[in-house]
Amino acid sequence: MSFAHSDMMIVDNVFVKMMHFYYKGDETEARGHSHTFDHITLLSRGSVLMEVLEEGGSAVEHKAPKLIVTPKNISHKFTALEADTVLCCIHAIRDGDGVDDIAPQNITVEQANELALKFSMVND
Repeated sequence: MSFAHSDMMIVDNVFVKMMHFYYKGDETEARGHSHTFDHITLLSRGSVLMEVLEEGGSAVEHKAPKLIVTPKNISHKFTALEADTVLCCIHAIRDGDGVDDIAPQNITVEQANELALKFSMVND
């Protein structure tokens, strides 16, 4: 088991993290994560098992093409069910109240990385 290769970009206040699972069994991470806002995951190629890691959680298989909506504060993780699977987590970049655009129009990759660290989209 290994972890998905990821690439991140922010454009017009939208954060996208693309994850490429090279091998069947690759995971997003070992312990799961949750987000501070609702978000969409675009499964563009392959298939995944999405595990909800809350008490009474579930495990659901998804096959591309598929849009997966995950409510905020729900701990989850993805595991590839086949090699060469690709998914993208898509989030609006917002301040702590979730109302203001905070990314400049012409943001650089370095600024995007700094912004992603400053305004957490993943709960600790």
